[in-house]
Amino acid sequence: MLTVRKALSIEPLSQARIAAGEAGLDNQIKHVTVMEVPDLIQWLKGNDFIITSLYCIKDDLKAQVKLIQDIAKLGCAALAVKTNRFVQTIPAEMIAVADELSFTLLDIPHHITYIDIMNPLMEQLLDHTAGVLHKADIAFRWLQEIILNGQGLEAALMALEKFIDHPLVLECSTLNLYISAPEKKEPLSPLPKEACRHLHKTRHPISLNRYRKQQKIPSLVIPIICRASISSFLTVENYQENQGLPADCQAILDHGTALIATEIMKHHSIAELERQHANSFVEELIAHDFKSEEAMLERARYLGLDLNDPCLPLVFDIDRFQYNIEQQQLAEEKVQALKSRLQQALDFYLTDRLTEPFLLALRSDSLIVLTCWPADQSTVTIMNSAHQLAQDILLELKRTFPNLSFTGGIGQPYRGVRNISKSFLQAHKAIVLGRQAHGRGRIFCYHSLGIHRLLCSHSDQKELIALRDEVLGPLAVYDNEQNTDFIETLTAYFAHNEDINTTAKSLFVHPNTVRYRLERAAKILGRDLGTTDDRFQVYLALKIAGLHPFTNQDIAAIG
Repeated sequence: MLTVRKALSIEPLSQARIAAGEAGLDNQIKHVTVMEVPDLIQWLKGNDFIITSLYCIKDDLKAQVKLIQDIAKLGCAALAVKTNRFVQTIPAEMIAVADELSFTLLDIPHHITYIDIMNPLMEQLLDHTAGVLHKADIAFRWLQEIILNGQGLEAALMALEKFIDHPLVLECSTLNLYISAPEKKEPLSPLPKEACRHLHKTRHPISLNRYRKQQKIPSLVIPIICRASISSFLTVENYQENQGLPADCQAILDHGTALIATEIMKHHSIAELERQHANSFVEELIAHDFKSEEAMLERARYLGLDLNDPCLPLVFDIDRFQYNIEQQQLAEEKVQALKSRLQQALDFYLTDRLTEPFLLALRSDSLIVLTCWPADQSTVTIMNSAHQLAQDILLELKRTFPNLSFTGGIGQPYRGVRNISKSFLQAHKAIVLGRQAHGRGRIFCYHSLGIHRLLCSHSDQKELIALRDEVLGPLAVYDNEQNTDFIETLTAYFAHNEDINTTAKSLFVHPNTVRYRLERAAKILGRDLGTTDDRFQVYLALKIAGLHPFTNQDIAAIG
């Protein structure tokens, strides 16, 4: 590394006099330039060794002082002023500011030409650059050998850490990947969202403080670009922004991150192929698009499943995809990217959480979690465990993708290759019927939908509505005209197993109020709620009203 101190040991620059800023003698020189025009500053890159006669500002003391301030702020290495030509001596004001800013100011004798200074400095820089490139080439070849031999990202990161002598952390959210070098270090705190947004926008490294067990760690975070997008970050720990990285370390990192990007791309490709395999396998199971059951059993075993055990697909429909496409006009590739992110995120969640075997697949706008359960577990035990798992998955999906809505469905567990489609169809029907009866954003079990399975699949919905009007119509008209809520009371009464006290608590009224409302409702309907037939007809009509609520037009037509 060429510093100002080392440059002053090279002839003829050794004849220069240090006028000010001895504290800056260890500043690094990366560029050598001549300043004889007033607008040079905009072209400086930092770490510049600037040679000047001050010709362009020889009569402007304020500009001379400002020059020192500006180039010091830019991180230039030093300013060498050739005196006894346009200025006889370096002004005291310039010397004072340079000392204050610890910026090296040199006085160059008149007989030394610019080329006398530039040639030896450029030779030093070129020699240094050649050395840097040589080290970077060695590192590149070593890392390339590691990756081509299939030793993986862990080994590559360990080697890279040895080359640059800084602890490293590689993170890739889309692969659920976190590798540290050296190994077995506590994980760093997650990157702040604002930092991630900035890295995605600029695609340039940033320095920031990261934390490990509340310990502050100055770091450099490098975005790794893979397939024209950023999914990975390399963190260089113990990075001091004011010092930067040595040129050889920087060159090694530039080469190393390129190799890491290719390895990450390979992992992405493998993960994508595995997802496609899972998707096609589940699609063939559901569609019965296979000839050999034994071949499907073998494929399932390869994927970690035993289809001879009780199998149960948990199905999650994405409710708002159609809304998003219509309102935001999402391009098809963006929709596919979002679906892929859904599958990735849920796969990571389930891998960390489940001990039972599972397979996650995407089919149209549905996520399917195909689960296998121990053969000795009862159907009730399996259904209870599956329902709790589905609830947990729904919460995780809502947390991870708050702008989307999901509805889940569960069928019955079955054994055998050809019975999985039966369970899937039940789960799909549970979603359709559950949405109609109770709305979106919940988990519905096919066996729990009861009478709704008959009502929703009835071939003549108009006939059902006619039955609703015939039984409940007078009460709907009365509620509308008198501003009462007798239908609500009846619904709550049946929902709470015809228990007066529980119904009263749910409605926040006195039990006697419930009794009065039930009596008045029965009288208006002309029904006796004490008889099984009348009670069933009212209950059935209320279920139909749940699927087809009364509208103002309906009430007007009845009235």
